[in-house]
Amino acid sequence: MKENMKLYTIKACAAVLLCLVAFTSCDTDAEGTKYDISGVEAAFASTQMSVEVGAEDNGIIKVPVYRGNTSVEASVSISMDEATTEEGLFTLNNSNVAFAKDEAVGYAELNFGSVDNLSATGKYEITLTINDESTLSPAQCGEITVTAQRRLTWEDYGIGVYSSQLFGQAWEQPILKAKEGNIYKLPDCITEGYPFVFTLSDDGQSLVNWDLQATGYKDATYGMVYFTPAGMQRQGNALMFAMRGAVAVEGGYGILYSGFTETLELPE
Repeated sequence: MKENMKLYTIKACAAVLLCLVAFTSCDTDAEGTKYDISGVEAAFASTQMSVEVGAEDNGIIKVPVYRGNTSVEASVSISMDEATTEEGLFTLNNSNVAFAKDEAVGYAELNFGSVDNLSATGKYEITLTINDESTLSPAQCGEITVTAQRRLTWEDYGIGVYSSQLFGQAWEQPILKAKEGNIYKLPDCITEGYPFVFTLSDDGQSLVNWDLQATGYKDATYGMVYFTPAGMQRQGNALMFAMRGAVAVEGGYGILYSGFTETLELPE
């Protein structure tokens, strides 16, 4: 069953055109136009920024803010989107980015406390905005969305056995473990190219986190099936996940399959 279900995906990579310090590429309307530099002339480097964070980052993501006019000291006001503020995981350390004379770059600092506050597979989007449009450069890069995720270093843990009650099959399963914690990865578990990642407690007896994750299997009616466990029990080296199969429905997810157990036997 596992071999027959292997799916291959092609990931398209999108090139991101960055604004340089001169800020000439974010706003095409500004091309070919000369401006007098009299204000702060501030901007983000681009509209998107992706970052992986680890323990060495000490809970801080630095987002650069550039300016074209460096002749005097200056500052720009920065705000974070309401959804991120309400969630409470990320906070903005400095609502004002200060520039010393002759300094072309300053930093807005996003604080997430500890890398252990981030889930193993979660991607977090935070939008920052330069509040005062009068301080912007002609490039108009006044808003940036930062996509942050946890950086993990995977090591071979051994070969286990994965038994799927939903699909009625079992197979030998390679297992990876992160150096950074009790986090496990099952590469190509049910379908080629679709891993499962989960986190156990420090004593390995309980499930701490399993984000909603695609299996690679597509239901004929509802499309991609995602696994999300209701809980886990451990007996010896066997991890038994009370699993549910979810599908995308009207902008959210609904449970299509339930009442089945997926079991992972860890190596001795």
